[in-house]
Amino acid sequence: MELVVVIVLAGILSALAIPRFTNTESSATWYSEQVKAAVRYAQRQAVAQRRNVYVCIAVTSVSLTYDAACSTALAQPGTSAPYSLPAPSGASLAATTFWFNSLGQPSSAQSLNIAGHAITVEAETGYVH
Repeated sequence: MELVVVIVLAGILSALAIPRFTNTESSATWYSEQVKAAVRYAQRQAVAQRRNVYVCIAVTSVSLTYDAACSTALAQPGTSAPYSLPAPSGASLAATTFWFNSLGQPSSAQSLNIAGHAITVEAETGYVH
């Protein structure tokens, strides 16, 4: 009888505790995929509009802009809202700025680390992986 009670209590505790541990990891993974998509979008917009598109990475967010000062925001597809991705709690970024030119080439090779997930932008091609 005691063993059954212990197993039931362990099951209840694990049902409550496991989502808390995996939620942080899954939100960090989802955020890194969103950042990859944003960087790819910046490259496509640079080619389509034949102008530089800047990827501005702050400690708590990633935004896409048309200028190095990160003030003229690129709009999200289908809306007029600025393209900005706030980082989830627990995820911090290293602040940097790079851009894509009208040929889709980045200003320099980039290696971003978002909560343990690496995002690499190749120097010549701009390939994001």
